[in-house]
Amino acid sequence: MGNADSQDARSDTRTTKATDAGLLGRSCEALWGICSGVMADQELSDEEIRFLDQWLRDNREIAATWPGNVVYARVQDVLADGVITEDERNHLKETLTGLIDGTLRDTPARPETPAAAPVEETNAIEIPGRSFCFTGTFLFGTQAACERAVTRRGGKPLPEVQPELDYLVVGAMASEAWADMDFARNVQQAMDYQKDGSDIAIIGEEIWTRHLRPDAG
Repeated sequence: MGNADSQDARSDTRTTKATDAGLLGRSCEALWGICSGVMADQELSDEEIRFLDQWLRDNREIAATWPGNVVYARVQDVLADGVITEDERNHLKETLTGLIDGTLRDTPARPETPAAAPVEETNAIEIPGRSFCFTGTFLFGTQAACERAVTRRGGKPLPEVQPELDYLVVGAMASEAWADMDFARNVQQAMDYQKDGSDIAIIGEEIWTRHLRPDAG
């Protein structure tokens, strides 16, 4: 490939990235607006949850990319059994409030995780029969909510990092999590087990939620 072709290819790549970034920004603005409207009175009714579900279904591009995919997975999990409990409602409120208070307008294309955390990209997640340990703060909800989502899909949540663990999932809202000793300890423990031959994969919340099956449960 000549220099001119190389320059054209780089230019096309930059244009594509700029277009994607623009689309993402508008999607984040739309999602931020919807979440702000739903949570305007600090309450979250069954009708508002179903409205949010339908809006995300109607806007598949937003529901398929971060952070919309996290919100969509959380809403689907709440509605999975047809009964919305107060615990589920409160966790979803925390998720939406976190998005609003976290200035979603300035959210990057993918969540920031601590630079020292060796988060891996993987397409091998098969939740049924797989074990997961959660560390950090999650956009999806509390760690207990994440564990319930795994259990509903036939997976096994583990309370701590072990050599036989399949996945250590790092919360998307963990940009300052290295100040949390439990977070740092869990990541370091997983890395140590990897050095000893363990197949533990350290993944970000975005990847985990991408593999949740909305119709499971």
